[in-house]
Amino acid sequence: MKTFGWLGGVALLLFLAGCRYTFLPLDPGKPLPLERPFVVARLEKGSEEAFLVLRVERLPSPGYLHLKWFREEALLQEKALFLEEPGSYRVSFPLSQGYHRLVGLWAGGVLFQLDLGTPRLPDPDEEEEKGNGQEG
Repeated sequence: MKTFGWLGGVALLLFLAGCRYTFLPLDPGKPLPLERPFVVARLEKGSEEAFLVLRVERLPSPGYLHLKWFREEALLQEKALFLEEPGSYRVSFPLSQGYHRLVGLWAGGVLFQLDLGTPRLPDPDEEEEKGNGQEG
């Protein structure tokens, strides 16, 4: 009789483990609000300048958006834009020949990266002098 009771308990536990709602409380409640802003960013190319067109859709709290403007690998300019509320913003950066990249940072993390031009990449068919797997 004890064996049937024990087996019945194990079967009940297996049945409950297979149920869809096995967490407590059954209603997890409302999710926490997101802590990152939601932005729509675009780079527009002018004759001598590039323009960041930024639309902030959701902003959990006011803060600084740090903008870093690169040409190839070199950092050309840094700007900080204080965002208080959702809205539209426009920022200009100097533009010259070559590949440019704009990185937007919020609270120490990357929020977006925008590119203009084509990066210089090594030719995949060209053999490197070092590191091609040959010793000696």
